[in-house]
Amino acid sequence: MRIVFIRKFATSSFMTSFKPTFRLSSLALVALSSLTCAQTAPTQLPEVVVTGSALEKRLEEAPASISILTRADLERRPVHELAELLGSVPGVTLTRSGNGVPGVQIRGLGNAYTLILVDGRRVNSSSAVFRGNDYDLGWVPAEEVERIEVVRGPMSSLYGSDAIGGVVNVITRKVGAQWRGSARLDEIQQQNRLAGDSRIASFSVGGPLMAKQLGVKLSGGADKREADDAALNPAAGNGVRQSGLPGLKNRYISGQLAWSPSELHQVTLDLDTSHRDHAGFELERDALSLRHQGRYEFGRSELRLYSDHSKNLTGTVTGQINPNKSKVKVLDGKFSLPLDLWEQNLTLGAELRHEQLWDPTNLAGAPGSPPRANPSTAVRQKAVFFEDEITVLPGLTLTLGDRYDDHENFGGHHSPRVYGVWHPAKGWTVRGGWARAFRAPTLLINSPDWGSPSCGSATAGCYITGSRDLKPETSMSKELGAAFDGGRWQLGLTVYDTQLKNMLDITNRTSNKTLAPSYANFIGFLPDGRPMFRYQNIASVRSRGAELSGRLKVSSALDIRANYSYTDAKNTSGVSALPLTYRSRHVANLGADWQALPALALSLSARFNGKQYISVPANGQNLQQAAAYSMVDGSASWTVNPSLVVRVGLLNLANTTVDRENSNEFNEDGRRFYLSATVRF
Repeated sequence: MRIVFIRKFATSSFMTSFKPTFRLSSLALVALSSLTCAQTAPTQLPEVVVTGSALEKRLEEAPASISILTRADLERRPVHELAELLGSVPGVTLTRSGNGVPGVQIRGLGNAYTLILVDGRRVNSSSAVFRGNDYDLGWVPAEEVERIEVVRGPMSSLYGSDAIGGVVNVITRKVGAQWRGSARLDEIQQQNRLAGDSRIASFSVGGPLMAKQLGVKLSGGADKREADDAALNPAAGNGVRQSGLPGLKNRYISGQLAWSPSELHQVTLDLDTSHRDHAGFELERDALSLRHQGRYEFGRSELRLYSDHSKNLTGTVTGQINPNKSKVKVLDGKFSLPLDLWEQNLTLGAELRHEQLWDPTNLAGAPGSPPRANPSTAVRQKAVFFEDEITVLPGLTLTLGDRYDDHENFGGHHSPRVYGVWHPAKGWTVRGGWARAFRAPTLLINSPDWGSPSCGSATAGCYITGSRDLKPETSMSKELGAAFDGGRWQLGLTVYDTQLKNMLDITNRTSNKTLAPSYANFIGFLPDGRPMFRYQNIASVRSRGAELSGRLKVSSALDIRANYSYTDAKNTSGVSALPLTYRSRHVANLGADWQALPALALSLSARFNGKQYISVPANGQNLQQAAAYSMVDGSASWTVNPSLVVRVGLLNLANTTVDRENSNEFNEDGRRFYLSATVRF
């Protein structure tokens, strides 16, 4: 029997708050004061991924389509929201929710179908935030991120519900064998002074308390984006002026204690706390995680217990204070066993999850109904899964997996998966597979006692409610891809097809009292006359497309990368297929990195977003479409000395802007100036 050793990767975050009160001048002062500090250079990790299978794999062996954003990628450009950087990944498109922050869509499926992980554990604040959830990517300061792994395609066989579109795993830095630390300040100044400026401050420190046995790390930060001026956007034909991007304030602190009683075992304790204020909607999150990783002659194990407590201090309705809070507790574990027969690696795992929501306002029933005695709801879910990686022939591996979820409200569901990776010749990789996945309705939309104002007004709009009649969403996905690595250049192409059934939806709603009764999900009027609509299932949605990527190392100093994504996402449940909103059919990225001098690195990146629909009424009439546009960013990084790195940049060189003229559109910032200073010791 082969002995399989586990890579020790201790990761985490623990978050807190401090207010950034600095300008460009303070960046210069910090830079000058740090010239005498010593530096520990960041370690370059091999391209090994941990998200696409139960075992860590080299990227070319992974049974999934995976892209990696490295630490260097994060350092090349300013990152106010990690979602902005994810937009450069093939197959990923961005949409903006009501509070203006981009959400991540993978292969044409909305951000609700993208599972966000931090060091492999689920982050999900949607129950406390409801629609427009954009809070799941902002818990870790960029300075503490080691890399981000993006899995395109369903991964429910390993992770369960919410992984229909794909998975984003934010992996933080290890404690390390030596002490290291850093502090970073960033400033973004808008050329158009009506648009809001941005500032970020963050720090990270970690190292051993007892050599090879006990280590600790602490990181934190704060960022702020000032709100756009009310006069930024032009007035529409009806004289109404749409608001621009809102003000955002986030602060966070993270801590980890890592204990290795022996070389074969490691225990980590992670604590996180943070506060996010998005245009007056405030969310606090506290998280605790305890994990054990063990290696044995016969295999390896991982056991984790974690909890996530989110408090929505404001509520979900503009102008009202309706706090709620949610709790998620998870116990999961897996055991991997190598087998001699066909060189197999068999992994068995299980998960127990409990979610609870307390919301005395929105779980009290519709306005005018008798008050509900217990304004809370909860659900339990348990699962078992397996994954077997089999070496069928030299150069050919087959991964078989299945997960059985037993949901308290929706019963049992299987999520099987079959995936093959073949290396027919040197440099070539062919991969493809088939998978089924499911997603259960959230606690909110599955409760008939839950409701919320909508249609743009809390008093004169409409009202939406949950429903017990909803069915879980299910999907079937296929993909096939080929890639060639020629050393100095790489090229890859992947095609995919995903069919989604019973898509959960609330787009069919209107404040028009005459038209409202004609909607299939209309359920009546409130006492004040507002029409009421219930969440419903859309029979079928189909997303198909292609992803093309390439890279060329022109010389040891110059690297060029490019990708193109074609996405065709449609609602196919009606007589005629209708396009889904905020899915650009054509998206392309081009970038170049040049080490011009030993201390000077230059980067250029360009992004093309094709036309996209911003409003698609259910009757297929009066569709609204936004024009295509391109963005180009340039930046430079200067290593002043081993302890100080200064970065400057000009973002959106051509000053291409997208201004809101109606509520279905979104803003893209114009030309901006960027300055950053990082001190490492």
